[in-house]
Amino acid sequence: MNSERSITSQRLQTCLAEARQLARIGKGSYNNLIGSLQRSIAATKYYAGIAGQLSGNTQDTITPLYQYKINDTCNTISQSLLSELKKGDL
Repeated sequence: MNSERSITSQRLQTCLAEARQLARIGKGSYNNLIGSLQRSIAATKYYAGIAGQLSGNTQDTITPLYQYKINDTCNTISQSLLSELKKGDL
């Protein structure tokens, strides 16, 4: 479980680094996407704080939902950064 948590943490750190680079390169055109990531992270932190008080069924349903939201946004950020880098207009 610890190694899984470490991998998740590394992925999130990479995602945040890519979001910072996309913000620089994109000159504001990706603010909505980066804002979506920030909102998803805030919601996930809130959920993590209350998850222990929820039923197992609720956790089994909601935990993957929050993981999906962050993963989906991070994948979009990665693809957007790749597209910007391929343009070469840095």
